[in-house]
Amino acid sequence: MSVGSTMKWMGRSARDKAESMAHEVKDRATERRLERATSETERLRHENDLLRDEVSESRAEHRRILDLIEERFSEMAAEEDSDGKKRSHKGRWFLFLVAAGGGVYYWFRQRGAQTGEDEWTSNLADMPAVTESGTSTTL
Repeated sequence: MSVGSTMKWMGRSARDKAESMAHEVKDRATERRLERATSETERLRHENDLLRDEVSESRAEHRRILDLIEERFSEMAAEEDSDGKKRSHKGRWFLFLVAAGGGVYYWFRQRGAQTGEDEWTSNLADMPAVTESGTSTTL
């Protein structure tokens, strides 16, 4: 229902004025929507630029990491023996761990021999005796 049809009893000038006011209100609403859409477009463009910069930085870092990995692989290939086998330090590391473990074992055994009791037996002697019913006999 338009403004003109609801105002049949008024004069033509009043009807024209009401219709022009209605058009102005619609135009202002349209302009506000357009301004909001423009500001949203600007915000999204800015966010898109930021994300694009972040992706390019991330790609550059990935390339740098890949270059470092390739460089390391080329260094490992250069370390090969004349027989074509790589020099491995796994055996040395294992030997070091065995030696360290043996030293710790020897140190604990010597410490237990000096005190005259074993760590396992000293803890068991301090525990109260438990019967089959699950209650302790010592108080």
